[in-house]
Amino acid sequence: MNLKAILFSVIVVLATTFVSYEARATIKLTPCNGCTYDDMKRTAAQSQKSAGSSNIAVINFRNATAHKFHTSLEIDGDGEPITNTTSVNFSINEQRDIDLYFRFRDALGAYIANFSNQLYDSSLDSKTQKISSTHPHYSLNTDDSESGYVSKGVILVKGSPYEFLSASYQRNDVYDWFIGGAKRDVLAILDSSLQAVELPQGKDLDLDLNAIFYTSLEALKSGDQNGRVKIDLDFINDVFVIISAKDTNNNSIPLNNDELMGE
Repeated sequence: MNLKAILFSVIVVLATTFVSYEARATIKLTPCNGCTYDDMKRTAAQSQKSAGSSNIAVINFRNATAHKFHTSLEIDGDGEPITNTTSVNFSINEQRDIDLYFRFRDALGAYIANFSNQLYDSSLDSKTQKISSTHPHYSLNTDDSESGYVSKGVILVKGSPYEFLSASYQRNDVYDWFIGGAKRDVLAILDSSLQAVELPQGKDLDLDLNAIFYTSLEALKSGDQNGRVKIDLDFINDVFVIISAKDTNNNSIPLNNDELMGE
């Protein structure tokens, strides 16, 4: 076999391997919640610039819509790079994953809303008591003008937001208490995914949770709070992701541990 034939064979093998890899590869998921189609197309182009991905699933979880884009870089007449973005069809497996993720988001949102106003008290064996949201003297301040998320629920934690932020064991305990009831019916949906599309992160889903802290039930029912923390759910790593925190006077609490501990 001459050198030309050898080189051609190598090229064919490499091309076949590359095509096979592309067929199996998980395409990148990029959220664009509340976006129009043109916004989603621009998001795909921007994602290509930052991540170098050629196949991108742009998903609007808020409106349950998704588009797949193929992006590529070219050099224009002035020698400047430009991104070409073309809408393409999802594969059967990709569309199946997308549909499952929408179903998962709906189920998780319903679970969060249904769980609202549950009480967590680490000193009690049972942490599933629910306080009525219709109590005549009961009000919650969950306003956060900095949040771009859709608030879906509130959990009530006895203690201090400072301890919650500084002690990972407490966050893990509250997470396990909160998410325990979702593992069979909600999280099990993800087990059906073929992962032809990258798994969504908690922040992708446009859902969040407010942890309201209290010192006693009497104080809580009177509207007195001990601060609050806005959190995402990282159901892949089984942890809370902190978005922001406020003290009892509505002042921002630093999220950096050194600043939190006053160091």
